Amino acid sequence: MNKWRKDFFRHAVHLFLCMRGRHNFENMERYGSYDECSYRLNFEKPFDFALFNRELIRLVCGPERIAAFDPSYLAKSGKHTPGVGWHWSGSAGHAKWGIEIGGLAVVDVTNNTAMHLRSTQTPDSAWLRDEGTGLLEHYADVVCTASGHLSALSVRHLAVDAYFAKRPFVDMVLAGSGLHVITRLRDDTVLRYRYTGPATGGKGRPREFAGRVDVRNPDPEHFTVCCEEPTWRLYEAVVHCKAFKRWLKVAVLHELDGNGRVKRVKIYASTDLQLPGHDVFIYYKGRFQIEFLYRDAKGHTGLEHCQSRNDDRMGFHHNLSLTAVNVAKATYWYCLGEGQRGPFSIADIKAQLFNELMLERFFCVFGKDADPLKNHPSIVHIRNFGVKAAA
Repeated sequence: MNKWRKDFFRHAVHLFLCMRGRHNFENMERYGSYDECSYRLNFEKPFDFALFNRELIRLVCGPERIAAFDPSYLAKSGKHTPGVGWHWSGSAGHAKWGIEIGGLAVVDVTNNTAMHLRSTQTPDSAWLRDEGTGLLEHYADVVCTASGHLSALSVRHLAVDAYFAKRPFVDMVLAGSGLHVITRLRDDTVLRYRYTGPATGGKGRPREFAGRVDVRNPDPEHFTVCCEEPTWRLYEAVVHCKAFKRWLKVAVLHELDGNGRVKRVKIYASTDLQLPGHDVFIYYKGRFQIEFLYRDAKGHTGLEHCQSRNDDRMGFHHNLSLTAVNVAKATYWYCLGEGQRGPFSIADIKAQLFNELMLERFFCVFGKDADPLKNHPSIVHIRNFGVKAAA
């Protein structure tokens, strides 16, 4: 990139973190240094967000990392926006009119937080029909396309929710990216034990399975307890999944009531047979960090505010919104010592940056030299005005 493009990207990230109201081009002109047309034109130009975020993740995140993929519904009115249609909204519990992005993130398991890698807008159903592909195939293609970046970050596992526990998605990801899939299985999934008895000596194929798994009463010859607490117990084993037609490493979670009886069972699975059951459980729980990434971007960096109907501008806006959360996390949270890190609050960071923006505007309008005043003790109080953590 040339210097102009670098300066604009730094300015845009800072602007998304300090401006208030809707993050559209008209409001960017009010808060920023360029006119509305300049923002529109620069949002059309390509930028490799995956490469930028990859290097940022490599710089700040711990060595234990997994990938997480999850689609996210974005509200969008009108009928002429590319990709607009009926998409599933998890928070609403039903399909809503709008657009959808498929977000791929890297979860820092040690620090239990997610960093955005790249997002791709989901096409509408008519486009998928014309291309002769399905929605699951599109999602798998998004993951496979970014496999080079994930490989460079030494990521070997992909965590997805129970919707993706289907054979076409799992097979495509394994074949196209080399990532092992971690997911949650249906409660009525057919799992079968491996037969370990003697050969019968009869004709035909040797016996492979030794009966169906009852997840409420796992066989101690095959399942072992890998973790136990007063309110839950975790079992692990290698069993065969009939739906996937492959052997899986499963971690069966028993949630216990006050009398120690099983009240609820959840089945977590990984295509990596060597992965410990405890890690299967922890990695799947870490997948939920991508939801907080979407929450922060929707609430504070304008993920749903793009009013353009241009593919390039929309893609730039969505990735910039999520990347701004990355930059804030790297600059204001990762820089703290491990013992000093509290919950990450993008709201407090935005309040501080907005106060700094107002101070700079005051200095500029009144013609004051800001350098002697920036080190004044009262500046800290003004900078932290409205910040909850500083109260």
